[in-house]
Amino acid sequence: MTQLNNTFKPPAVSILDYQYIHLVGIKGVAMASLAQMLVAAGKTLTGCDVAEHFVTQKHLEELPVAISVGFQPEELPPKTQLVIYTAAHQAQYNPVVQAAQSLQIPTISHAEALASLANTKKTIAVCGVGGKSTTSAMITWILSKMGMKPSYSVGVGSIPGLNSTGDWTDSEYCVVEADEYVTDPTAVKNGQPITPRFSYLQPYVIVCTSLAFDHPDVYQDFDHTKTTFMSFFQNIQPNGYLIINAEDDELQKIAQIIKDKRSDLTLISYGQIKGDYQYKLQESSPHITKAIIDDGQVKTLLSLVIPGMHNVANAVGAVIAAHITKVSILDAAQSLTTFKSTQRRFELRGTINGVTYFDDYAHHPREIAAVLHTVQSWKTTGRVVIAFQPHTFSRTKQLFSEFTQILSHSPELVLLDIFASAREAYDPSITSDILVQAIKEYNPNCIISNLGSVEGLAIFCQAELHPGDTLITLGAGDIYHVYNLIT
Repeated sequence: MTQLNNTFKPPAVSILDYQYIHLVGIKGVAMASLAQMLVAAGKTLTGCDVAEHFVTQKHLEELPVAISVGFQPEELPPKTQLVIYTAAHQAQYNPVVQAAQSLQIPTISHAEALASLANTKKTIAVCGVGGKSTTSAMITWILSKMGMKPSYSVGVGSIPGLNSTGDWTDSEYCVVEADEYVTDPTAVKNGQPITPRFSYLQPYVIVCTSLAFDHPDVYQDFDHTKTTFMSFFQNIQPNGYLIINAEDDELQKIAQIIKDKRSDLTLISYGQIKGDYQYKLQESSPHITKAIIDDGQVKTLLSLVIPGMHNVANAVGAVIAAHITKVSILDAAQSLTTFKSTQRRFELRGTINGVTYFDDYAHHPREIAAVLHTVQSWKTTGRVVIAFQPHTFSRTKQLFSEFTQILSHSPELVLLDIFASAREAYDPSITSDILVQAIKEYNPNCIISNLGSVEGLAIFCQAELHPGDTLITLGAGDIYHVYNLIT
């Protein structure tokens, strides 16, 4: 059984004590967000990463940060006082990190760095398997529209309408996306306890969107996942708040266990048919979603320009979190009428030659199910095609039956080859072709094929799609690059 470091782990250093900071793997969405926070805090940054173009490129190019290509130890800037690394690119075993350690320069994980900032404020941390990026962006959006100028860190490429995905201000509140992945994925094979990234945080408020088994490379099973989240909930500050999705039975069970142990903790739930806050769908289309929020006293209209019942749930969680900071339910809901989602979260990419394109980061069966549920509520005249790029061999293999069942409900489906993570080795025992065959056996009526590459998908879009059709790209890899090819 994989061991878990399940107690609060204070960050090794206070990041604000250092001026010259080097970020290893700076192009990742979480690191790029942290970079923006640190620049806003007046720090002098350098960084390094692979040459590949990331969704964070635009924001990084706007920062006064020199970024080198590759991980050459000799390129560590001589003034460096602190090195921050990610779980990708070998974590603390990265050559640059190792070089810093040999020079007795302090090195910490991204998770520790973020927590050393966030723990100085009243932090609203959003966790869960699905929805945490969107929900944390929504909370940031509401507080920003209310003039509260929160500090924040959201792990996405961009948030349309905001100038950054990370900021550091003098506000008493900080909104962060709290990730359950681990600081060092090699710990498992080395027989060491794993440290979840969010375990360094001590939030004032936690919003948990849902629970599901994910990251099978570091978590053994769903029970292991639940234990991890339960430990995180125990990190909530005295007299803090835990906001949960009441539709998730397992989440409700472990939240109640924590509540029973913590008389000072306020537990708030939301859901369609149960919860302290309930919501009911009024209208659903690709371009508008309306629902009514009922807090038991007042009914409030929620109108979103992004699709999906799952986004209504995300919005309700965000509204509750904002209400804890003294924003009224009405003001919070009205603020979200102009929220245009985040990059790669049911993002409308536009209409090209009469075909409407959406892009979503969904890479877990539960997230894909939410997208398909949304699509099924639409009334469209043309075809709706789902294009999915599986992400990581381990996830595709461990959740194979779930992927098979969920994807078989697609109106029409095309797959790309599995996009491997930098943190895992090639596994020839699992492929997209194997997944295609399993889906065909599960549902012989499903129209499905494996196009292999992003280039193959671009050819399919140009040759097979017609005006009135809709295509939705799904996956945490590079499938979104198809839009550069078809435009």
